[in-house]
Amino acid sequence: MAVLMGGPSAERNVSLSSGLQVLQAIDPRKYEALPYEITEEGKFLPRPDLLRLAAPGSAPPVGEVPSARPTTALARIEDAVGDGRVDLAFIALHGPYGEDGTVQGLLGMLGIPYTGSGVLASALAMDKLRSRQVGLANGLPFPRFLALEGGAWPGSREDVVRRVRDELGFPCVVKPNAQGSSIGVSIVRVEVDLSDAVELALRYGEIVLAEEYLRGTELTCAILEDPETGIPSPLPLIEIVPRREFFDYEAKYAEGASEEIVPARVGADLTHEAQTLALRAHRALGCEGMSRVDMFARDGSVVLLEVNTIPGLTAGSLLPKAAAAAGIGFPDLVHRIIGNALRRDRMRRRVRERE
Repeated sequence: MAVLMGGPSAERNVSLSSGLQVLQAIDPRKYEALPYEITEEGKFLPRPDLLRLAAPGSAPPVGEVPSARPTTALARIEDAVGDGRVDLAFIALHGPYGEDGTVQGLLGMLGIPYTGSGVLASALAMDKLRSRQVGLANGLPFPRFLALEGGAWPGSREDVVRRVRDELGFPCVVKPNAQGSSIGVSIVRVEVDLSDAVELALRYGEIVLAEEYLRGTELTCAILEDPETGIPSPLPLIEIVPRREFFDYEAKYAEGASEEIVPARVGADLTHEAQTLALRAHRALGCEGMSRVDMFARDGSVVLLEVNTIPGLTAGSLLPKAAAAAGIGFPDLVHRIIGNALRRDRMRRRVRERE
């Protein structure tokens, strides 16, 4: 089994940490793990040294997992995972290229089963605008938002400022359309700061979302499928209380930068609503294996923010915390994710045999 980590996205460090954590959890009696680092140039590097680093309980924090030295031999994708040695790819890649359907399509062409969602669901979930369009068509609630296109931005600044002022108001939130870990996200409190926030978000893609600033309780709900039946179920709700201005990259990964309370301190009715909406979003996008749905509770109801098809698997990540609250330890969580991928592969093989 190849464990893929790293990659060229801005979430590279998180991915390396997730991959190392997965390596720690894999039962060597069941699976032979083959770690591969995807470089910033998209090359595959065999990383057997990470097996030594992945001793239980010794994972370095996010940002401190060493990348391969430049002298490490590069491997072509077909040499790395396409020569018959790999029965499954565990995708621990976050952000563009790893979570947006790119690597999923590549593995699919090579005939290698992989963990997590397929190409379409991955691409939809990574694209906040399209996932919201699909969600709205399925009756899911989202905050008020505007989509801004980078190509039109230089000549439409005044119109954009006017629309944000009139339709959203200030403060508002500006974020890249296809990025994770709150990278490139700004809270814009006064009109004069809007242009800088848009320029920052445009560094990460050609579409930017501006949305209303939500006041309330920040929540997240993970969905995990049963490896035997494929039936998805919501895990316990987590309440997020950042000690910074909002749940940004530092609040997510710096120790002590946020408080994550599980189960969330909300009533039974609101918990049920949030879990039901998360499950509906998972199904609406066609997610598989697992997902994590971020949301806000305000005025007694829930609005959704986004769906993550490859949630973080670091020591401090939210999916493992929700699983632990449901009595699922991290090794068991990893094996359930693997089991789901193997179950789907068996189903697809049976379909091909009937054709």
